[in-house]
Amino acid sequence: MCAVKKLSKAILLALGALLVSAVFGLVCVNLYIQSPRAQEQIEEQLSRALRMPLKITNTSLSPWSGLRVTGITIPNGDTTFLEAGTFAASYRALPLLAGKLVIPEMSVDHPRIVWKQDAEGKWKLPARAKTASVPEESKTPEEPKTEKKAEGGFKVVVEKFLVKSGTVDLVDKDGKHTAIFTDVNMIYSALSEEKVEGTADIGRAVWADTLALENVRAPFKYAAGELTLPELTATLGGGPVHGSYRAQPDAPKSPFETAFTFEKVNLDRVAGGVGLKPGQLGGMASGKLTLRGDMRRAERAEGGGQFQLTDGRFQQLELFQTIGQVLNIKELSDLRLKDAHGDFRVGGEKVVFDQLSLSAANLQLSAKGTLRFDQKVAFDAQLGVDDKIVKQLPDLVRDGFGTADGGLRTIDFNITGTTEKLRTNLMDKLIGGQNVVQQVGKFAAELFGGKDKDEEEKKKREEERKKEEKKEEKKRKKEQEKAAAKLPGAAAAPPPPAPAAPTTAITPVRP
Repeated sequence: MCAVKKLSKAILLALGALLVSAVFGLVCVNLYIQSPRAQEQIEEQLSRALRMPLKITNTSLSPWSGLRVTGITIPNGDTTFLEAGTFAASYRALPLLAGKLVIPEMSVDHPRIVWKQDAEGKWKLPARAKTASVPEESKTPEEPKTEKKAEGGFKVVVEKFLVKSGTVDLVDKDGKHTAIFTDVNMIYSALSEEKVEGTADIGRAVWADTLALENVRAPFKYAAGELTLPELTATLGGGPVHGSYRAQPDAPKSPFETAFTFEKVNLDRVAGGVGLKPGQLGGMASGKLTLRGDMRRAERAEGGGQFQLTDGRFQQLELFQTIGQVLNIKELSDLRLKDAHGDFRVGGEKVVFDQLSLSAANLQLSAKGTLRFDQKVAFDAQLGVDDKIVKQLPDLVRDGFGTADGGLRTIDFNITGTTEKLRTNLMDKLIGGQNVVQQVGKFAAELFGGKDKDEEEKKKREEERKKEEKKEEKKRKKEQEKAAAKLPGAAAAPPPPAPAAPTTAITPVRP
């Protein structure tokens, strides 16, 4: 029994000593990790892994909370590229004895990234400053066996990196917001100076304050100066979007190319992004788009695509509504489409529609033309209606329609202006270029606004003319009074008869 007690006591003493040694060692390691020298080494190693100049304020290490890094920023010239509160990371204890800090997983919560174009319009990531004191020891951090420990310090190896609930704001060189991404979550499965690889999930991506993609998911890879997103998926207006993207951001002209397909996009849900009110545009759209160009001048990208629209509906569009009211064509005031499709090309900061066709029950509208990125519109269009609608029109308007195959009577016209204020010469075409009041009388004029606009303009001009005449008369009288005051003897004349002299002199020059 005595021997057993002695053995138990020895074991307890050994375990106690081991525990004390472990705690002492952990305290020493923690103190070292928090030292300026160690923080500098951790900054350097994490910067190499992230390929960007990471700056940290404080680090701490514990067996309960793991490694915590606070006050993280990534500078980008005179601005801040990334700002976050803390990094949280797990670590392996045994490699610490060999002077290596191995991090199986590191995560950053709620980071904010502001990525600005440089003066040349390039999207460049912040670059680390080259230092001669740093050996080429971590070119392949994925192979820890070949890495050497920095003299007098720890080697940091990050095996997996996570971004949670972040936001990304892309800003062009003029300070305008190009895109905003929210609820960004990223998993980096490979993180080295040679290759960055992983998967990105984005809750919402708004491009140029117009199109809003949701539930975006994209595996990504950056290697040999090329960024690829081979299988991008998202939803737009409730419909699925599939695409791919490839770019060389560091190449001289930063070339890129992308291709997308979309299906069953609810146009009512995306109408607000293009300046329309809810309910003005409806239907389900499908199609495809390809683009290629220079990342610095994305507005000059070139490409093309197609689209199809089912169950389309246009309501309260000012252009169609006005024409529909004047001609009593209800189909134009509330345009319900059986079919709509088009082919288009993109280039020169505009979209060229080679074919655009909208077909309703009793009419068809086709057009060719351009829609510029500055919202200017120029289309050559044709309206075709069946005989039933034509018979409802006044004779003078009815004669403006020609004949065509398929039982539709047609008329050619132009659409110009901007997407916010469209204009057309259709009425001029229908009534032979004459004034509406002269051709179809007061009734049609009232449909345009309820008053004779020519009479209003004439009345307004007459009022302005009278005002000018009164102003000139007042000015003329003032000048005549000054001239009369300067006449010889005018100042010496007695006060009572003074008005008679100027009257005699002024009377001959009055109109």
